[in-house]
Amino acid sequence: MFGEFIGLVAVCLIFSLPIFAVWAEHKRKLTEMQMRMGTGIDQNLRSELEAMKNEIRSLRDTTTQFDISFDTALQRVDLRMSELERNSISPKSGEQQTYTIGNR
Repeated sequence: MFGEFIGLVAVCLIFSLPIFAVWAEHKRKLTEMQMRMGTGIDQNLRSELEAMKNEIRSLRDTTTQFDISFDTALQRVDLRMSELERNSISPKSGEQQTYTIGNR
């Protein structure tokens, strides 16, 4: 009884090994083709990503310039306000300030 199964298993192994080899070669070629096609897509994605990085870098530079400009303008306004406050609080020598409260 085991002799019949051993013969059957041997025949199945003999014929299945070439089929497995053909299948493995096909799988390898398929994977190789997918990798080649994927590289082209990756290259396009890389160029798009690089373009986006450059655009973000440009926007960052622009916002930094606007921020510096705005900060400079605020400093000038602050200096002007300080000068006005200093002039209005401390009168020049010999001058008398008059304050009006309400309608009197």
